Amino acid sequence: MECQWKPDEQGLQQILQLLKESQSPDTTTQRSVQQKLEQLNQFPDFNNYLIFVLTKLKSEDEPTRSLSGLILKNNVKAHYQNFPDGVSDFIKNECLQNIGDSSPLIRATVGVSVSNSGISKFYF
Repeated sequence: MECQWKPDEQGLQQILQLLKESQSPDTTTQRSVQQKLEQLNQFPDFNNYLIFVLTKLKSEDEPTRSLSGLILKNNVKAHYQNFPDGVSDFIKNECLQNIGDSSPLIRATVGVSVSNSGISKFYF
């Protein structure tokens, strides 16, 4: 099943910028980014953006893609039961399609996202 969800380009660029800033060694920057990311959790499709970065943006550097997946894992662990059906379906499909990514880091991140977040219980 092919998902029809596509990111808004401006929103995608803002999230990518936050992901890159969060890798800064400056703790003030990290705190500011953390607050912004927490605010974005109020938007139902924020997690679609995270899985999109992890699985579809192969042009992005692997640490940024992996970080996106780790944030997604934490969101799934904390809020999965509240996700709209379209979001949870998109995440599940993308994880399943990308468990064999050519990048060892991305493969590991997808695997950790599935196994440690509790999302695996929603598959079976």
